[in-house]
Amino acid sequence: MREVDPTAPATTRRPAGVTLAVTLLALGTLTAVVAATASSQAQTPAQTPMTALWLACVWFAVRAGRGRRTARTTASCLTVLTLLLAVPFALVDPLYGGSTLLVAAALAVPGLFLLYAPAAEAYVRTRQGGERSET
Repeated sequence: MREVDPTAPATTRRPAGVTLAVTLLALGTLTAVVAATASSQAQTPAQTPMTALWLACVWFAVRAGRGRRTARTTASCLTVLTLLLAVPFALVDPLYGGSTLLVAAALAVPGLFLLYAPAAEAYVRTRQGGERSET
């Protein structure tokens, strides 16, 4: 593991909100996948694609946590896609699936907002360096 240099400028260090956002996205999408694949009707057809979607979402969320702008956009889109695709499967059992999906959204949506918070935006801009100039 890399040690954090306490003398480094604050903008080069990852804000705590970004780490929290990655964790919330991973937990929220995992909960949505569990809600989608827990019903007896959805075991075989939905389990593999939803698991693959979750793995892709976690991969891009981790990359977004490292300050990658395109990974942040991709992680956001995959999170929304995971939540939307889980809805029909989760509502087979409205009590368990619906409440689990609500918990998933309660975890993932704040994570999405934290990825685009001003501190996270400054971190991404710093990590991108001079690669892209925004007008």
